[in-house]
Order: sequence, then structure tokens, then C-alpha cells
Amino acid sequence: MDYDVRRSRRARHVWLRFSASGELVVTVPWRFDLRILPDVIASRQAWIERTAARLALQREHDSQTRAAALPHTVHLAATGQSFTVQYRETDSLRLTAVERPGGILLVRGAISDGESCRAALMRWLKRSARRTLLPLLVDTAGNAGLVVGRGIVRSQRTRWASCSRTGTISLNVRLMFVSPVLVRHTILHELCHTVHMDHSPAFWQLLERHDAGWREHRRMLRTAWSETPAWVARVPVSRR
Repeated sequence: MDYDVRRSRRARHVWLRFSASGELVVTVPWRFDLRILPDVIASRQAWIERTAARLALQREHDSQTRAAALPHTVHLAATGQSFTVQYRETDSLRLTAVERPGGILLVRGAISDGESCRAALMRWLKRSARRTLLPLLVDTAGNAGLVVGRGIVRSQRTRWASCSRTGTISLNVRLMFVSPVLVRHTILHELCHTVHMDHSPAFWQLLERHDAGWREHRRMLRTAWSETPAWVARVPVSRR
């Protein structure tokens, strides 16, 4: 087995460990005679082989655990679309997730890497969110007689959406998993912030003018984080 040698001024003995990537790292005292290192490595061969095998099994188990958490179906409540997710192993170095006719979402590439599969699904989800949420933002603003400057889609962990002081509205990709009425409520909430940046009485009056059921919608939105699949968010979206 190849190994990486590192000298340390604080080391008093030869120290063997495996890195997160599975590489054997050998730390030696600063003035250690490297000519005798092969004999030291040979004396620890049983430990090296035993530990390498254990770590390989652990990595395989972790990969299978991550893969098991990946979805086989995806339902986007915001659009009413449902997809059957298929995973196909290929020689491609890059994992991709693409829609196919018949409600198929195809993930292809090195699908044994669960985290890369999740990343590919997230890229697809963000593309879908941009196609859906940004035009809806513009249409909702126009219908309400409000002005929107710039809209972006992000994967925020603490908010469903936000509005900057320059008028940029950020919409959470997780909105794709809530009902259209809650998506509209969220957009209207942020559009009203382009007029009133605070939560003053004037803000709530403006919101009620455009969303008469905002109180109920706000209550529903506080628990809607539970509708976000585990593969999308490891932590829930907080209440706004």
C-alpha cells in the first residue's frame, strides 16, 4: 500500500493513520531516519490491512445508506408534477438528472456515489424552480401592481424567501414542495416588502389587500417545512 510521509517536530514516535479519503498517512519525528521506515511499516502490516478493510466496509455502508435515502419518486406540489426517479450507471464523470417523457426523472453517471446523486437532483430542482418561480414572481407582481427588481432562487435554510433593500427577492427552492396558494402567499409577502421593509401595520394592511387569507396562509407555512423531502434539506426551514 502506498503511503504519505509527514514529518512533525512534536512527534516522538511513528504514527500511522488513515485519512478521510482512505490514504495511509505516516507521521514521523522530525529527524527520523526514513531508511528504516519500510521495516516499521512491515511490522504494522496486520493493523494496516485490518484497518483498511474495516474502513472500506464503512465507506461502502455509508454509500449504501446515502443511496437508500435517495428518492424513487418526486412530487412537486407547486406545479402538480410527479416524477418516477430512475438511476442509471454510466461511465460519465459527471452525474446528471434530466427529465424524460412519461414523468421520468433520469439520474445517470456514477450513481454509487449517493451524495453526488443528491447534488445532481438538487441542480435539477433549482432549474425547475427557476422555470416556475421566477415567471410566477413577475406575473404576481404585475397582477398586484407592485414592482419587482430582480428575482433569484436559492437553497436557503432559514427562510422561505427574502427581500433585500435593493428590491432583490430570493425564493427558496423548497417552495417547489408546497401548494400553489402558499407559494403565492410567500411571493406576495416579499413583494410587499419592496414597499415596506418592516412588519409595520402598513405592511400587513398592504399584504391583506392582496392576500385576504394571509393569516391562515402564514400559519400553514410555519409547518410546511415538513413537506420538504429529506434528500432536499437535512434541516427544516424555520418559521417566518
